[in-house]
Amino acid sequence: MNFDVATIVLKELEELRKNRYILSTMASFPLIFSIAIPLIYLLTIPMNLTKSDVAMLFGHVPDFEALSPRQIVVYFLVQSNLPFYLLMPGLMPTLISSYSMVGEKKNGTLEPLLATPVSSQDILFGKTMAAVIPAVLITWISFLIYAILIDAATFNSFGYILLPNGIWLVAVFITAPLLAILSVYATVLVSSRMTDVRASQQVSAVIVVPIMAVFVLQLFGMITLDTLTLVVVSIGLLIVDVVLIRAGTALFKREEILTKWG
Repeated sequence: MNFDVATIVLKELEELRKNRYILSTMASFPLIFSIAIPLIYLLTIPMNLTKSDVAMLFGHVPDFEALSPRQIVVYFLVQSNLPFYLLMPGLMPTLISSYSMVGEKKNGTLEPLLATPVSSQDILFGKTMAAVIPAVLITWISFLIYAILIDAATFNSFGYILLPNGIWLVAVFITAPLLAILSVYATVLVSSRMTDVRASQQVSAVIVVPIMAVFVLQLFGMITLDTLTLVVVSIGLLIVDVVLIRAGTALFKREEILTKWG
């Protein structure tokens, strides 16, 4: 990261700090997904479950026979929360980058930036990092809070910590950053044809629909995510990211932005 990129990142983060809507939205993710939802899970699971009550989860929980019915449900729900930690890096960069791209174009503050000697590639990379870094950091912090809460609440019952495990490490530290990059560059492509921030967010937010579908299907026991599946998904995301980065870089040209964007 060169000086120009670092300057743009700092500028974008300073603008982000002033945006209460984005800050409040981003702050809500750890509160909801790392604290509220797991507490609801843990506090509402009945104590008198039987094996017949959890028979449908056979094949979805390792060591099914060795665990008590309540342990089976706890383990399943803990793992089912994983798609939320892919939702965060998929959605948060969209909120940031749509304001950064469309908002600046609409307010007339993008053109002065383009008039500087900074290259278009550095501008785009700086804006990308300013959206990806906060989203990924919040995802990591949220996971840390979630893991501490879950382990503190379940260690006495299981005798070992549930988190982190292989699938969560791949999801949070590999899949999540790749999703964040995809989200930013998808927003760049959408923003080039949009003049309204909220419209850009709504179109770009389509990326989260498959993630929510995975959550619902997993919650109902129709699919089971595993480490190998996430590795394959991550490789696919890497390929898509490379394609989108090239497309976004080709699109993000001074002449195009000044004459055609908006």
